[in-house]
Amino acid sequence: MSERTENHPSTNDLYVNYLPMPRRHARFLRVALPAALWLLVGAALAWALTQRDPGGAVWDDGRPVQIRGVLSTRPCAVLHTDEGPVLLVEVGKHGPRRLGAFEGAMCAASGWPLRRDGRRMLELEPGDNAVRVEAATPPRPLDGPRVLGPVMLRGEIVDAKCFLGAMKPGDGKTHKECATLCIRGGIPAMLVSHGADGAPVYHILTAMDDGPIDASIHPLIADLVEIRGELIDWNGLRAVRIEPSGVRRAN
Repeated sequence: MSERTENHPSTNDLYVNYLPMPRRHARFLRVALPAALWLLVGAALAWALTQRDPGGAVWDDGRPVQIRGVLSTRPCAVLHTDEGPVLLVEVGKHGPRRLGAFEGAMCAASGWPLRRDGRRMLELEPGDNAVRVEAATPPRPLDGPRVLGPVMLRGEIVDAKCFLGAMKPGDGKTHKECATLCIRGGIPAMLVSHGADGAPVYHILTAMDDGPIDASIHPLIADLVEIRGELIDWNGLRAVRIEPSGVRRAN
């Protein structure tokens, strides 16, 4: 056999990169490559369809807005507005640590709003001017906490910031580490449960002294839990005071 015949692609199936591709290889690749690509597309679509809906949480992280209301720091940082309570947090995984001087004052706070199912939050702008007292506006007196009685709820402990819009999804096992870091950093812990009609119900979780939940509860973040505690109304913000012994994984 001559050297020319050995190197001809129609008679030799050995692929050599500096020679034309053998016809048998070319025919196989013309079928196999498109089939593999369509298989990957189909697998990606099938995987996407199996994912749960992350919900309608929104984070308006464009131009900052300004919200006015009476500021309180219990059970967490809240701006009480005519439209309802607005939780306050800092940029990143931090709750506000600079608001004690504004307790009970009518304030204007600027930052980026988050919202979900009617619940609202404001991520404060950095800097000292993010919260200002409006001395010309008389404060609206706030009622003290109203104890509504014992309660037993079943749901998932999440961090309020991610769940209200900073992350999608902001709950579930995949978000456990992030939620734990946020709650350790001062973001309010929140229980997401569901009413008889299936609608989501939200409660801020606090210790019995209205401070952050005990660190011994952190391993239960993102788990399905049952909690027993004391239901409190803070001027329209619902919270549940809990002891560590009142929280357990649900069966």
